[in-house]
Amino acid sequence: MNYEHDHLFIPAHHQLSLLIDLARQYHLDDHILLHGSGLFLQDILSANKKISYIQFIKVLNNAKQYFHSDDIRFLFGKRCLTTPFNHALKSILYAQNFEQALQRCLEFHAFVCPWLTPKLIKNNHEIMIYWLNVPRNDEGLFLLEISMSAFKALSRDILGEKIAWRFDFNSDEPEYIEQYWSHLGDQLHFRQPLSCMRLSINYLLKPLQQHSFTLSSTCYLQAQHDIEKYQLQQSFLEAVYRYLMQHISQGVSLDTTASHFSMSSATLKRKLKKHNTSFQAQVDQCRLHTTIILQRMHGFNSEQIAHHLAIHDPTNFRRAFKRWCGLNVQQLI
Repeated sequence: MNYEHDHLFIPAHHQLSLLIDLARQYHLDDHILLHGSGLFLQDILSANKKISYIQFIKVLNNAKQYFHSDDIRFLFGKRCLTTPFNHALKSILYAQNFEQALQRCLEFHAFVCPWLTPKLIKNNHEIMIYWLNVPRNDEGLFLLEISMSAFKALSRDILGEKIAWRFDFNSDEPEYIEQYWSHLGDQLHFRQPLSCMRLSINYLLKPLQQHSFTLSSTCYLQAQHDIEKYQLQQSFLEAVYRYLMQHISQGVSLDTTASHFSMSSATLKRKLKKHNTSFQAQVDQCRLHTTIILQRMHGFNSEQIAHHLAIHDPTNFRRAFKRWCGLNVQQLI
């Protein structure tokens, strides 16, 4: 069973408690922060309330709208992965090396970073973290800023040193660029095909200074148990993404995808609309990700990528790439 956006699985007193604390520091009333989410402060303080992705995102959008400071996204992100709310986060903080920590972030993302789903790919030279279903608007940028700040802070905390991340954004340079310099550094690249973080492969096997074999092992097993207990192995959109990525070079259609999930085409369209997306948007995302992976990780040129995607007209590939990310295909190379 795949969980959906209205599934109640996020403990309200975990990451949202950080926003409550920040709201008080910035003199923002709790009721304003929680407005329209169906949540009250007592729900968080009770420590037994679970909320949905929809409610969580509503609170984040309120934070974006009502905090009168552009640093809130970075301050919140910095604390999200370094505060040991649950077994999943503890298993990450006590992991053996950086690669194991990152893999656990992916495996337990429902508990660790429920606002965006991270993915990781690597080649012989670098690793790249990117995210699924990022809205192409200010809300999406806000979620990316939180996520990148979170992973940067995690790496600094567990490795005990400053890490030379490169940050790519599929957006223009923001007006508050000084916040990027302060919280992310100066390795910033805007108007890129895909928003992602990139790092030398040499960091992956570095041992972590807080590693504990016993705590890492026991927390990992408990986190696995929690994932299975609440059936959070993958979301509906992750399942769709996985299927499309596996078949993207063969050609995919709404009908065949719906059949794979044992539902009608109309039902699949409704479920995707419920998750604020469409079948075409999901296909475009997978084609863009495949393009980036083939080019950056395997050195494919644009003609080879188009052939892999079964797009045999160069003009059609150029137009499609423009639709996927808003840039010309020449900016890919």
